[in-house]
Parts: sequence; structure tokens; C-alpha cells
Amino acid sequence: MKTHLTDTLLLQTTSSTNSYLSDLISQGAFTHGYCVCSSFQSAGRGQAGNVWESADGENLLFSLLLHTHKFPLDRQFLLSEVVSIAICRFLSRYQISARIKYPNDIFVGDKKIAGILIENRIVGKTMQYSIVGIGLNVNQEVFLQNRATATSMRSITGERYHIDSLLQSLRHEILDRVDGFSIENKSECKEQYFSLLYRRDGFYPYEADGVRFDAKIVDIADDGMLYLTTDKGEERKYYFKQVRFII
Repeated sequence: MKTHLTDTLLLQTTSSTNSYLSDLISQGAFTHGYCVCSSFQSAGRGQAGNVWESADGENLLFSLLLHTHKFPLDRQFLLSEVVSIAICRFLSRYQISARIKYPNDIFVGDKKIAGILIENRIVGKTMQYSIVGIGLNVNQEVFLQNRATATSMRSITGERYHIDSLLQSLRHEILDRVDGFSIENKSECKEQYFSLLYRRDGFYPYEADGVRFDAKIVDIADDGMLYLTTDKGEERKYYFKQVRFII
């Protein structure tokens, strides 16, 4: 079943909202901010090929089409920063203090409340558009696969939320921040992102190439490279997938 609202397509079920939106775009042009939302995803995807666990009708699962010409190709991680900040600011309206686990998972405490999957369409040396997929745990309280690592808005506040209202509110928050971004104010964006980082202060365990070590975050470059300093004073740098947090 499909339901059309202005610039929003609501589905009962689909394999992946990112894939569905990508197929739509291949059939013709769609406006900046066009949204596909589904009550259930049979094959929802996360970063690094992970599967997103979500109970039918309990959470917010949607993908946005964003025209992203303003984001330089060699600094495309800035888009991830903008979207991550938007989700954290949105959650703060509900008295939920969220943090960004590098690169763009959204955590409350040591548990994941939201994930982001960004797929960019590049033509030549320009970002033509991006499909931003978001999964936000809203009303689900029981997680079968990820019970030790996942949380939801309801688990935190005890409140039950109206999914459609949250969709439009979060969609507008993201669009406002993307539309308000310019490469000239990227330092402000970077500062906000860094201030919201999970485990920003102090030394924490990481693993890279099968070796564990303690380090603290000192910087994140516009291309997404993570800069660490170990507890022994050694400087290290990694791209996503090259290093992981030990939680």
C-alpha cells in the first residue's frame, strides 16, 4: 500500500527505503527533500552492510533525496556531519541527550538510537545528489538481536510517539540544516559535530588491524579521517571501517 503526501511517499513495507528511492529517481527527476518512509523494511541496511532491526510500525524508517552540489566531493563527510547534528538537535527537543558515534551512529549513553546510511550520486567531480537513509528507534521497547546495544525514544522517556508527526519534524530539521549549510561556515558545523561526539573526552579502547589500544579523539577531517592520540602519545589516523570502538 502506498500513500502520497506532499513530497512524501508512505509505504507499508519495502525491502529498503534507500533502494526504493533510488529506483524512483532512476525513473525521473524528484525535488530536493523528497521523502520515502516505510512502516517496515524487510532488508533495511546500515553502515558496513549491517542489518537494521526494527519492529513493524514501531519506528521511523525513511530516506531523503538531497541535492548536494554545495558539498565539495573531497569534503563529502560534511554532509554526514550536518545530518548527524540535525538528528541530535531534534532529539534534544524531547529531552533526549544524544551523541554522535563516529562516523554517524546516534547514541544515548552506550546504546544506539539511530543510524544513518548516505549514498552519494557523483557525476564528474561534483556531488549531484545524495540519498540519506535514517532509522530512528521510536516506540520499540524489545530488541531481539540487539537488546544489549539498542535503545529507543520510548525506552528513554516512557512516552509513546506519533510516527508521522516525528517524520515531518525531523525531515524539516534536516532540510533546514542542509539548506543553511555553506562551505564558508563549515568550521561552525565541525565545531557542533565535535561537541556532540560520543566519547569525545578522555581515553577509550579501540581496535585496528586486530590490535587493541586506548586513545582519545583529537580531530576529524572534512573527508572523514579520524585522528587519534594513544595513551602512549602516539598519533594515529583512520578512515571508517579501519578502526572500531570497543564498547
